[in-house]
Amino acid sequence: MKNNHLEKVTKLSFLGLALLPLLKENLNSILIITCALLTLIYNIQSKEKRKLKKELLLFTLPFWMFFLHELLSKDNNYDRVLMHLPFLIFPLIFAYKPSYIDKKWKIKSLAVFQFSVVFQCFIYLIFFVLNNPVDKLFFVRNNIPFFREYVSENYLFEIHPTYFCSFLLISFTISLFSFLQSKRTIFKITNMVVMAFFLFLISSRIVLLTLIITVVVAFIYIILKKGFKQSIFVLLGVIIVSTILVYPAREIIGKRIKEIKTEINKPIVGDYYNSTNTRIAIIKCSLILLKDVPIFGYGEELQEKLNACYKANNKSDFYLKHTFNTHNYYINLITYGGWFFFLLFIVYGLFIYKKINYSILGVVIVFQILIINLTENYFSRHYGIVMFSYITSLIIFLKEKEARE
Repeated sequence: MKNNHLEKVTKLSFLGLALLPLLKENLNSILIITCALLTLIYNIQSKEKRKLKKELLLFTLPFWMFFLHELLSKDNNYDRVLMHLPFLIFPLIFAYKPSYIDKKWKIKSLAVFQFSVVFQCFIYLIFFVLNNPVDKLFFVRNNIPFFREYVSENYLFEIHPTYFCSFLLISFTISLFSFLQSKRTIFKITNMVVMAFFLFLISSRIVLLTLIITVVVAFIYIILKKGFKQSIFVLLGVIIVSTILVYPAREIIGKRIKEIKTEINKPIVGDYYNSTNTRIAIIKCSLILLKDVPIFGYGEELQEKLNACYKANNKSDFYLKHTFNTHNYYINLITYGGWFFFLLFIVYGLFIYKKINYSILGVVIVFQILIINLTENYFSRHYGIVMFSYITSLIIFLKEKEARE
């Protein structure tokens, strides 16, 4: 492959990484492997002297945690190791990226990601409207938004609603923290409106809570950087837009909140269970397992232990109809791999923060995902692992000075 052709294809492959919201897991994996191979070819052909950076061990620590656990425990679940491979591949791709992949490609990649999320949103909307009456858009069935349920179960491929909401949240955040610092403010405001609309429409409670926290943080940031008058202007804009968006989705939001109030203390009996009392059952059993967790965790027996706990503490076989994991990544780390696993993840988190804290956008996105991990095992699915590994590598390795410095 000629160098100019290699350069063009490699640039496209790096942009292709940002198409995550539009792709099935297998297609996304093919794009990642392609980008990695092209990066390897570039390094071989360029004959640049590239030293093996010691800090890459910390960048890739989550992969090695699970790899060594499977190796030493002899559980031999290498599907889990493969699932965590993005924690290894993305830092390597960006650490040894071609010289022509510079900070400009960070801006381009973020833009491609945002357009991908918008495009997927409208594909969902068109798909829904073609198969359902428009008045069903804000319909709620069994306290679950019908739109959310329909597109999750009937679309060409499944992205768990919380994971897709995290894409919406990250795209919203990119626009929120950049529209005062650059041009194209109309696009950024429009994007925030669209992202917020679909966030309320799909209504993942932990992501909506994170959205509120993000807006508060942004307001404080703008006060410190831009002054009180400009921050008031931004706040009023957010309030007006939020009111316009919340009103049509008020039934969805109201029922989601009402469910928490009415169902939080109701036990699971037979077929009577919902997202709220199921979460309570999960929390109770997770804490029970946490008390007696072995030094190296339960490993591959974790789900069996959880199911046994669900059976012993509830008069229902709800746990046989769906797989209910800990729904808290931090508890999952401890119960799967022991307290040492958790401590290693803390080391990893602190290292990522140290490397990304030059960027207010990067810091906010990292903390958003850490908050989502309180109620989801975000790093136990392909889309969560890839999103975090990709966005942190993009911001850390394609570093540019921001107004924060």
